[in-house]
Formats: sequence, C-alpha cells, structure tokens
Amino acid sequence: MGKLELIPLVKLPIVWKGCDIGDLLIKSMENNKFNLRKNDLIVIAHKIVSISEGRIVKLSDVKISSKAKKISKKTNKSAEIIQLIINESDKILKVEKDFILTKDKNGIVAANAGVDQSNLKDRNQALLLPKNPDKSAKEISMKLSKKFKKLIPVIISDSVGRPWRNGLTQIAIGSYGLKALVKYSKDFHGNELFDTDVPVSDELSSAAGLLMIKDKGIPVVIIRGYNYISNKRGAKGLIRPDNENVFI
Repeated sequence: MGKLELIPLVKLPIVWKGCDIGDLLIKSMENNKFNLRKNDLIVIAHKIVSISEGRIVKLSDVKISSKAKKISKKTNKSAEIIQLIINESDKILKVEKDFILTKDKNGIVAANAGVDQSNLKDRNQALLLPKNPDKSAKEISMKLSKKFKKLIPVIISDSVGRPWRNGLTQIAIGSYGLKALVKYSKDFHGNELFDTDVPVSDELSSAAGLLMIKDKGIPVVIIRGYNYISNKRGAKGLIRPDNENVFI
C-alpha cells in the first residue's frame, strides 16, 4: 500500500423516500465524469440511506408512553423523542440530564439510539438509523459492483462519542464487501500479539468523516488505495459481546 486518497462525491442530488441510493450514486458519478477503480470503496453517511428507506418520523404521530414521559422530565428532550429512543433501543443503559446512552437493536452502543433531528428542515420530524445497515450496504454494493463490473465495498457510517473523550467520530454501523475487523498475530519483530484487532471499517469511516463536512452536505466519500480484505460478513463482527464489556 502506497497512499490513500479520499475523494468526496460532490453535487449529489437531493435524496427522497423510496429513491435507490445505488442508482443515485451512479448518476452522480456520471455527472462528475468519475469512474470507480479496482480496490475503491465507498463510505456513506447513514442519513441519506435512512431518508431513502423512509426512516423519517413525524413527532406528532408518536404515541407517548408513561415511561417516555418519566424520562422526559429527567432530560432536556421531548417525550416524543424519548419514545423514539425507547422504540429503537434494545436496552437503555444510562439516563442523565442531557443525554441517554443506549444499546440499539443492532447492538450499537451510542447516544439516543441514533435518533437525530439534524439536517432536517422540519423540526416536527426525527430521523432513525436504517433498520438493517449491513443489508442496506449490501444492496448498494451489489448495485455498484454490477455497474462497474468489479467489487465495490460499501460502508455505512454514523457519528458517535467515545468513553472519556470529547467530540464525535464516524464509525461503521453497516458494511459489505470488506473484512470489518482485521487481526494481527505478530508484530514487526515477530513477537506474538494478543488482542491486536484493528476495526478497519471504523478507521475508514473516521477517515472519510474528515471530508463529510457537516455544513457542506457531503455524505459520500470514495476511498482509493486501501488494500482491503474481501468479506461478506458485514459490520456486526465489530460488536463486542455483553460478557466482554468493561465499561457498563
């Protein structure tokens, strides 16, 4: 591996419910006269995937439970948003004044089960994560791979916080076409390594996130030059089992 290139896909059309993200990316590449090469991979911010899959919810349509009302009083969030967080969560791990820590139904530990209102014009709406990000990544990857006659791995990313560190970074919530976790057994000197697993999909997501400038509307980044390992398992291998959890 010599170098990596990060290439933002600009002038992407507005995404709507029911649109095909794969077709949209292909059209945008044609308009930009951009052709994917062998070993290129694509990182996509989940928001455009969620919008295309109809994961926008009207807050006025949300039925509020007594549990949501109780948590709402403890936080600075509306009861409607709290209810959506409950609906999207497998477990609510911690509730504080300004945040809720959850484990969502895909096993991802993050704030608010991914329920978000950013990048939405209507404040009566909220956006949820894709129901099955690995499946979404696979569908987009297969569409692009068929078009360009080569494997095009796809990562779907979202921004999350980290324990005891400020700021947000991008991680992979779904992927297809590349091995998400790479294990190393020996170091440069031949010494045996233990627990040296590299979350490749997370690191690629974080790199792409440098170009996903929040106020510029760049949700898609092509990464060129990374020598990935082909794999169809998806991003679920990145989820640490509950019995190995050292934080909660």
